[in-house]
Amino acid sequence: MPLDPRIKELLESGFIVPIGKASVDEVRKIFRQLASAAPKVEVGKVEDIKIPGSEANINARVYLPKANGPYGVLIYLHGGGFVIGDVESYDPLCRAITNACNCVVVSVDYRLAPEYKFPSAVIDSFDATNWVYNNLDKFDGKMGVAIAGDSAGGNLAAVVALLSKGKLNLKYQILIYPAVGFDSVSRSMIEYSDGFFLTREHIEWFGSQYLRSPADLLDFRFSPILVQDLSGLPPALIITAEYDPLRDQGEAYANRLLQAGVPVTSVRFNNVIHGFLSFFPLIEQGRDAIGLIGSVLRRAFYDKS
Repeated sequence: MPLDPRIKELLESGFIVPIGKASVDEVRKIFRQLASAAPKVEVGKVEDIKIPGSEANINARVYLPKANGPYGVLIYLHGGGFVIGDVESYDPLCRAITNACNCVVVSVDYRLAPEYKFPSAVIDSFDATNWVYNNLDKFDGKMGVAIAGDSAGGNLAAVVALLSKGKLNLKYQILIYPAVGFDSVSRSMIEYSDGFFLTREHIEWFGSQYLRSPADLLDFRFSPILVQDLSGLPPALIITAEYDPLRDQGEAYANRLLQAGVPVTSVRFNNVIHGFLSFFPLIEQGRDAIGLIGSVLRRAFYDKS
């Protein structure tokens, strides 16, 4: 299907983050300025906290909905190729998700590469999830815990779900255009490798910053799609975008989960590019995807039927 005219206009306007073309600090600054400029809807309460981790104290931002508890709690892991992004960049999106799902959202500021290589982000993401799970009374979170993330954060969310198996009873995993392993040959990686916001060159640069060596590509904590037994994982909502080089690997992971007996809802949003949820103030598909996440989580947390 044709690219959404509003996205086409955005791409043709020169909208770009100079990934791999400027210093890491400069790229982070530009990304934060662009992402955090979106409208910030009102929620019940916002609080910054520190979570004690096994290797570091982890900054996080907690969003409470306007309604009274008890609540479900969603742990959100931001995107940005494991190199850029933070709670400030994702503040507008996490506010919108909080209202959509009527749940507490804990946005995690895991350590970033290249200062902290793989698997530092994985360790922080699991440590934060484990701490939240064992401290639900602090959030009036009696209705359970789910995990979500987009892009690199979708990778981390998938890995946290795997690491939690048999330890934490997560209610749901929501993977938004996730990276789930190395891919150089899929149709989407070839057809949309350039000109659609996220490029193959960007993906390779992020990988060079994050991974210690090529051997890390075979570690399931980077490539969850390589895990042989995916059974027993929480139900999944996997969202992909038509014009996204990561599309096919996300849908392949949905198929693997389904084959393992995991309940899966896989939704491809046509006409849009990687990162489209963050453009929700501009495009209807972003708002629709947030609404879908909200309806899935409301059912997972609060449906007594």
